[in-house]
Amino acid sequence: MKKAFVFFLLFLLPFSSGFARELDMVLADIADYDSSIILDIRYATTNNFTGRKVYPAPRCLLRRDVAMKLLKVQENLRRMGYLLIVFDCYRPVSVQKAFWAILPDERYVADPAKGSRHNRGAAVDVSLADSSGRPLEMPTGYDDFSEKASRSWKGASPEAQRNSMLLETVMRAGGFEPFPPEWWHFDASGWELYPVSDFPLEKTGGCEED
Repeated sequence: MKKAFVFFLLFLLPFSSGFARELDMVLADIADYDSSIILDIRYATTNNFTGRKVYPAPRCLLRRDVAMKLLKVQENLRRMGYLLIVFDCYRPVSVQKAFWAILPDERYVADPAKGSRHNRGAAVDVSLADSSGRPLEMPTGYDDFSEKASRSWKGASPEAQRNSMLLETVMRAGGFEPFPPEWWHFDASGWELYPVSDFPLEKTGGCEED
């Protein structure tokens, strides 16, 4: 009986408040770990649905264990002759509010009052490239807010459907769950353990909460 109780405590340990606070404090810049991941951070450019630059720099920040999962996905893809393209990672709530003002539709933009998985540093928007860095065909472009971006849409070309399914398969295997309305969006398992955050993205250095 005592052994069973100890096992139960060990099982609960990862979910204790102290452990959660440690996770909440630690973020990683994916470029510090693997320069082969292609950063196409659209919100650091004008090539996005807002038509303006909303990030000061093209950085991908993620909670550290989420970043480690993404690095493993990239490692597996390289063995297969592919590379990850990353469009978006952590997103401040202030930016979420700006997006919501433009497109208040929860199918595509999370209500900032509830918070996005991106606001938690636990979601990524990604695509695939070949080993030379050439983007692969996908069902739509990034941030295509139509039914064509949905994982259930069957009208894409066979090649685009194969590429999208490959991306979904490797991301699932790496601990990420696909978001049905958007072929590019994946949530890390355990995303709900992280708080919604609004610290600004800086050009360099850390962006950790106090």
